Amino acid sequence: KQSMQVKRFEPAWLAGTSVGEVLFQSDYHLKELSMGEYEQPVVGMKSCHEFSQEVRGDEWSAREWFVVRKAEVQMSGDSVLMPYVKMGVEAREQIIGEHGLEDVPTTKPNHPLVKYAET
Repeated sequence: KQSMQVKRFEPAWLAGTSVGEVLFQSDYHLKELSMGEYEQPVVGMKSCHEFSQEVRGDEWSAREWFVVRKAEVQMSGDSVLMPYVKMGVEAREQIIGEHGLEDVPTTKPNHPLVKYAET
């Protein structure tokens, strides 16, 4: 039985590593939160479905994922090396294309999932 969902790692070398697993679990939880599966972590924060009801009534499909905005190794005053990573969330609307769901080149800034990702 084939599933639409697959446990995929980008880049592929993350598969089988503890960092890859943490990122995968974080990504999965991000998707659950954005869809309103759990209470939002910040008081007043809305799920993308709540944004959707405010902005548009159409059906839509989109995806979101974590991105590394900045990664570097810093040195403390006493010469200790410390990793520094700044993460972000990006979202893309999807349409049905020739080979299934495909990302739209530019997603509108008022799209519910984009608004959620920016929160």
